[in-house]
Amino acid sequence: MVAGAGVPATTAYEGKDAKRRRGAVGAGREIGLASCHSYWRPMLTGVVVYPFAVVLAVVVGWRAARRGLPAFVVAMRVLFVLYLGWVIGATLFPLPIRAEVLSLESAGQGVTVNLVPLASISETLRDGSVFAQVWVIGGNIVTLARFGFLLPFVALRLATWGHMALAALLFPLAIESSQLAISLLLGYSYRVTEVDDVMLNAAGILLGFSAYVAARNLARVPSVE
Repeated sequence: MVAGAGVPATTAYEGKDAKRRRGAVGAGREIGLASCHSYWRPMLTGVVVYPFAVVLAVVVGWRAARRGLPAFVVAMRVLFVLYLGWVIGATLFPLPIRAEVLSLESAGQGVTVNLVPLASISETLRDGSVFAQVWVIGGNIVTLARFGFLLPFVALRLATWGHMALAALLFPLAIESSQLAISLLLGYSYRVTEVDDVMLNAAGILLGFSAYVAARNLARVPSVE
């Protein structure tokens, strides 16, 4: 889910053959496949999101500082906003910016959704390279672990296992639903929409919250509502 982050606004994008090959095992294999089956296509990447995230982070930090919150908490809130901007750019982009590119990419394809639990995970473990296994499973977990760690600094009332379990369900669902909505608008699955991604992301959020709880117990972590 993190492919496409941090690259120029016009970049290389994989062709239909590469997209079909990566469809079975999720977004984690698209980097390896794109290296062998890609051709240049103008795409709009997540870079366009980052300036807005920076501006919002400055506003959030300024308001938190005016409230007299500890510098550590202010920094964590700023970091959380920047992180959310990165997540949006990494999970919802790249997007085609020219009609001919959209036509080429969507030819002969439809929108597919994988709702079979553990299907792509088991296939990745069985058929994927070590890199693909680390990218798909580890990447999806680590990507949202930071969400679970940083969220309590933004809203202390959510720093309970019950609230974080709900957040671990809703946030990944929002990401996958947004990807599906964009795929429906484009007319083809520009991103793989899978229940396994939700499961791995949810595990990452809970892992991140576990790290927050451990840090809170080991040290006096500044926390202000």
